[in-house]
Amino acid sequence: MDIMMPCMDGWNTITEIMKRGFTKDVVISIFTARGTLDHEKIRGLELCIHDYITKPFDVKKLILDVKEMAAM
Repeated sequence: MDIMMPCMDGWNTITEIMKRGFTKDVVISIFTARGTLDHEKIRGLELCIHDYITKPFDVKKLILDVKEMAAM
């Protein structure tokens, strides 16, 4: 999920996904260019976010993370 999106930001989108009960078997990771602000990380964890990844990111690490998530 990207945090900075037009119309509805990533936080509101995640909230809607959760409110509608679409979280079963879904892993949400945040991809953002905003940096690693502590209050956003905390907010993300409260919303059951798996990971907070800042751009630019290491593609090899991302692939390993996705494989790890798929094995959950």
